[in-house]
Amino acid sequence: MSSFFYRPSRPEPAPLRWLGDGLDIVITVLAAALLIVMTANVLARSLLNADIAWNTEFGEFALVWATFLGGAAAARRGAHMSITEFVDKIPAGPRRLIELLLRLVVMGLLVLLVRAGINIVGKTMDQQMSVLYWPVGLQYLAMPVGSGLSLVFIAYETWLVARGEYASGSGQDVTP
Repeated sequence: MSSFFYRPSRPEPAPLRWLGDGLDIVITVLAAALLIVMTANVLARSLLNADIAWNTEFGEFALVWATFLGGAAAARRGAHMSITEFVDKIPAGPRRLIELLLRLVVMGLLVLLVRAGINIVGKTMDQQMSVLYWPVGLQYLAMPVGSGLSLVFIAYETWLVARGEYASGSGQDVTP
């Protein structure tokens, strides 16, 4: 089963591996559901001259969740875009400090996203989507959940950098 998953090159503790693999499964299911619903709607429009009324709301819902969960999956793999030309030229000791500080800033931003997302969810949970009648807050819940999962993966990566076991995107040792 491990060959099915695209895991980071660095080793992960089992709970993080399970969390990441579960995340990948959820993203895959969301993508498959989105593909099926959108294809069914195109076929219904083409062949039956009918429309699946809830397909737009569902598509929006699935895309928002896939976006935030996909961000967490990318954080797990260290796959977010970064410009490393300058940092890579710095000697290992100072580079490790910069890598650590960058991750701490990212973690701070993720904490803000979690807090803001929880606030938005609280304010929108009483509202309903117009066709699905799901609480709007469920859609916005993707922000704190995805940001929280990203925070978990970035915190682990930060711990590895602090110990000198990981360098951004390269798997290099960053010890001086």
